[in-house]
Amino acid sequence: MNYEVEISQSGPGGSINYTENGQAMRLDWEFASDGAYVFVPTPEQWDAFWRSNKVEWAAGRRQEIIERVVEAVRQQKAQSSKVTLEDDCIRFTF
Repeated sequence: MNYEVEISQSGPGGSINYTENGQAMRLDWEFASDGAYVFVPTPEQWDAFWRSNKVEWAAGRRQEIIERVVEAVRQQKAQSSKVTLEDDCIRFTF
């Protein structure tokens, strides 16, 4: 499957655009004193959140998409970081 992850920064945070087959979804992120956080809907909210934002194709694919985002962020910005997946965020510790 063809996908792309683009990270943009504006001040102490920014957005991550995950694009797959020409369709995109956006996640927000921000720096913290110990690293950075990417905010994601909780497992219970994931499907309903994306459906309500007209990103139906992401429903049922939380783990797959998160793994791709983690891989891309590590490659592009945080190669030596420790990654922790929490209910509502991905935590990159530097």
